[in-house]
Amino acid sequence: MSEYYQQAQEFMKNDDYEAANIAFRKILKLGTKLPAEMPYLFAETLYQIEQYQNSKSFLDKYFEIMGKAGTYYENAVELEDKLEKKLNRAFSCSYCDYSGYRLKTCEVCNGEKQLLEECHYCAGVGKVGCEICAGEGVLVQLGPLGNKSYKTCHRCKGEGIHTCSICEGEKEFYNYCSNCLGVGKVATSVICNHKPLSN
Repeated sequence: MSEYYQQAQEFMKNDDYEAANIAFRKILKLGTKLPAEMPYLFAETLYQIEQYQNSKSFLDKYFEIMGKAGTYYENAVELEDKLEKKLNRAFSCSYCDYSGYRLKTCEVCNGEKQLLEECHYCAGVGKVGCEICAGEGVLVQLGPLGNKSYKTCHRCKGEGIHTCSICEGEKEFYNYCSNCLGVGKVATSVICNHKPLSN
């Protein structure tokens, strides 16, 4: 691990943050205890390669672990301020997600945010077996002497089935698109410049 850690710091000194990012991620994959100051160094690296949301996560971890006692505390405070400005810009930008990656229209729902799907509850039939009478159409009641009395089920009116409560008998219903989670857009791997695309 120490070899990767030294490499990462050397890459940072040479402003090769992409290489530093790779070295830091190798350390993370080892699953061992991280060097105390690494969260700040990784946060700085992630900031430089414009992964602002990830950078903030590691910076928060640095403050949590080191508090004001960290060697890079002053630098961390400066980075926090820079990140806040970048993230505020991303939050207010309609062209990118919170991590600053450019958005594009969801190809599954074509930006509609929802899809017409077969009802999973009734399997597209529009009706379901009655839960009250278990599909029998009647309710059996025991009297005090053990005698049985039969009463037409009030839920299904004696039919044993009733209209599906999920799709209301339509056999299909609109559901949030699982690809974009109902947003209508998905993130790309392109860093957003917070400007509309030029034609």
